[in-house]
Amino acid sequence: MTEDAITDPVWQKNVVSILASLAVANQTITYADLADLAALPSPHRIHKLTNYLETLIAEDIGAAGPIRAAVVISKRDHGMPAEGFFDCCRSYGLAPHSGENDTAFHQRLLTTLYQSAASFE
Repeated sequence: MTEDAITDPVWQKNVVSILASLAVANQTITYADLADLAALPSPHRIHKLTNYLETLIAEDIGAAGPIRAAVVISKRDHGMPAEGFFDCCRSYGLAPHSGENDTAFHQRLLTTLYQSAASFE
């Protein structure tokens, strides 16, 4: 992650709050919609967002918690996060179980997140 991803704690707090609300509601959101709702500044809004989501993935894995970024999906990847999400998870040792494809892996992460969402309230 680059330092330019951590530029505005206000939008970062917005992202965390939105992710928690989505988890409680068992909903997902696209990267673009999250960038809009969290009021990420231009330019390179999606790049800033994905860098920050990677930071959250690292924090969540380090805390052995649910992966909050799992609720963020690509509108062109049929309800799945972008490939970078999976690459990031794997880089921290979180990977699909034997025989599990990325779709099943993502669903498992979402299920875990949704089940633990009550702790976010």
